[in-house]
Amino acid sequence: MQMPRLQELLDSHKVKYIVTSYSPAHTLQELENYKNMLGMELVEAVFLEIDNSQIVMAVLPASLTIDIESLRQDLGTRQVRLLDSSEVEKFFPDCELGTILPMGEIYGVDVLLARDLEDNREIKLYLDSYRNLLTMEWADFRRLLKVNEKRTIPTKSRYRVLIDKVSPSNARQHLENYNSCFLGISLQNPNFSTAKLVAIADWIANRFQKCIVLVGDSLHRITLQIDRGLNEKQALTQAILMGKEYINTEMTVFRCHADACNFQFVYCSEVKQLKEYENYYEQLQDLFAKNERFAKSIQSFSREFVNRHIHLNEQNNSFNFYGEMCRKYLLEELAIFSCLFTDQVCPIFYPGSLSIFKVISEGEHSDISASLKNIIHVSLRLKKR
Repeated sequence: MQMPRLQELLDSHKVKYIVTSYSPAHTLQELENYKNMLGMELVEAVFLEIDNSQIVMAVLPASLTIDIESLRQDLGTRQVRLLDSSEVEKFFPDCELGTILPMGEIYGVDVLLARDLEDNREIKLYLDSYRNLLTMEWADFRRLLKVNEKRTIPTKSRYRVLIDKVSPSNARQHLENYNSCFLGISLQNPNFSTAKLVAIADWIANRFQKCIVLVGDSLHRITLQIDRGLNEKQALTQAILMGKEYINTEMTVFRCHADACNFQFVYCSEVKQLKEYENYYEQLQDLFAKNERFAKSIQSFSREFVNRHIHLNEQNNSFNFYGEMCRKYLLEELAIFSCLFTDQVCPIFYPGSLSIFKVISEGEHSDISASLKNIIHVSLRLKKR
């Protein structure tokens, strides 16, 4: 067990720390979800073999991976390789992979540190398993490391970003002509884990000078009502808090691109306060009531969402209630986008599909607002390296 050894080390150096222990009632999926919300503060240790002889520990954010070829060139060596899982398990049989203590002093090995950690005020690490999480000040952690000061670990994102679909399709060839873009963020969506967000932010910063990050906080209240049974006031309060927490946690990801791209943040809850929003929302409600084709599109996409979020054995009245909630979600989303795209036309990127925008871009709903018809929606696909 590593926990007693680490606590003994920290206590002997009078380091302040907090240990969070998750009970057995927390499922593995829940633990994975918690992990995805820890941002760049979560660190992990991996082990490298250099020239078939020296073993060193590399400490880096868990959301990144080591750029092995760059490290080999930096070190001027012929070979650098990661120890595979079976080798690591042999050395640390009592630890889950990814939870080995990133403390070289405990294992008597040299440590190479990633520069990406330097912007953190705190760091978090797992102890023995994903059920025990320790938080401590970065300055204290840095002081305790047995670090090779002359060498650092070059890193890269764990994912590559690919353009999947563009709506309208003829806009694909003109994407490089835009200087600015939007990035839509859905809360508690696995496509926005830190590891994937790093790849998306890197990709955008290499192509655009400005990016408006739209955080779907008030929209997420409807998901919370469906998934957790919260009333609207409870769900809205929690969703707004979650939106702020997400951006605060992930700010390091955006800040590291400050020289290349100006990332600005807009929350759906803020857009809903605009007078224009109410006008657009009323127009969309009226269109839904009077235009059968538009109503069928909204109902179809609503059913897809409901089927993903509730069990098939739910009573029909519950299904109908959730369907109504989803229709409300879509109409609010369309009204928000109407506000944002009134004065400018630029692509909006999203790692997934926003099917309603594809239908609109294809001209199926001619009565909808001009700002919605002009939206260029780009669906991104993330592929693991």
